[in-house]
Amino acid sequence: MRENARRRLEAGPLGYFERATLYRDRIERGTETHPLDGVTARVESGSDLEKRVTATRLVALGVFAFAAKKKSGGEAFLTVEGPGFFWTIEVDRKKRAQAQAFAAKVNDQARKVTATP
Repeated sequence: MRENARRRLEAGPLGYFERATLYRDRIERGTETHPLDGVTARVESGSDLEKRVTATRLVALGVFAFAAKKKSGGEAFLTVEGPGFFWTIEVDRKKRAQAQAFAAKVNDQARKVTATP
């Protein structure tokens, strides 16, 4: 009985933020699932995010990456980026610490997955 409970705990989520869920080997948002290898997460201001148009965003959005709606400032976004995907989740001011803690968990787990032979 204890072995089954331990396995369920190991398979369960390590963290959540809004619609993003972190597991030991993957990250999910809605129906989208990606392995953690090469994934990074950060909390960025809206103006910083607007300045940083990465190759991944260009691939995902094409020329529309440059035409994305501009924000007025003061906003924060959780960005999760990996091979072939780029997610942005707007962060409420009251939840910024939660978003930063989630980003740290994602980065830590991604390093563990990448370091495992």
